Amino acid sequence: MRCQRSFAAALAVVLVAGLTACALPEAARRSSETLKEGWDVDTHGLRTLYTGPGATVMAAGGLAFYSISPGQSSSAEPDVKWFRFYEGPMRPREEVAILCHLDRTTHVSTIRRIEDPVAVEARYEAWHYPACIEAPPGEYEIKVSYYSRKTVEQGLSATTTTAESTTDSTTQWSAKAGAVYVLAAAIGKAAQAPGKGPSYKPRRRTKELWDTSFKLEVSHWKAAIVKLPETAQLDLPINAHREAWRRYESRH
Repeated sequence: MRCQRSFAAALAVVLVAGLTACALPEAARRSSETLKEGWDVDTHGLRTLYTGPGATVMAAGGLAFYSISPGQSSSAEPDVKWFRFYEGPMRPREEVAILCHLDRTTHVSTIRRIEDPVAVEARYEAWHYPACIEAPPGEYEIKVSYYSRKTVEQGLSATTTTAESTTDSTTQWSAKAGAVYVLAAAIGKAAQAPGKGPSYKPRRRTKELWDTSFKLEVSHWKAAIVKLPETAQLDLPINAHREAWRRYESRH
């Protein structure tokens, strides 16, 4: 009897190890995606200070959990995020309007119907930044934030330009059934910011290698919504990503 128990325990260990080995690549992929999203400075800006550590903890826990739960890997959240401003199952494509970001610099903070007094945050989780949102036909007010960070290298020097909105831009969205819209940012002419900008003093004597300067500018900006003609094609394959999100929702 003792031998049988030992054999059963050993067999269980082998099975768990086998399942873990099969699930480990998928678990590692999901954890790396969590880390990448949490530490994405281009998306989160200063919010990375708390989204990054949180993503690290979630990635570690996810790696452990999904390594021993291979059946969960098939229900992984799609890479391209989606948001629906209505309850119930996803409606047919021709019954809703879709608003997609032209690039990653804009983010819809809140959305509300014109007749509703309360706005709704346009994402499901704190780390969730949808590429597109969809809603039934109607008149909506949306608030949009902006963040962009680009680095251009020239020889031994590099110039990093960071632009971030200090206030949201509020605009209206006249959503028509079956239509696709893009959300972009219209940036005004930049001017020198008032007051003294930030400064930096190199700690080493080799100033040529550590010389850093800052230039602070301000400008007006606003969010702009453009309806695409039916013949236009987006770089983002809307139907494919929408279907991936529908399948994901059906498993939860």
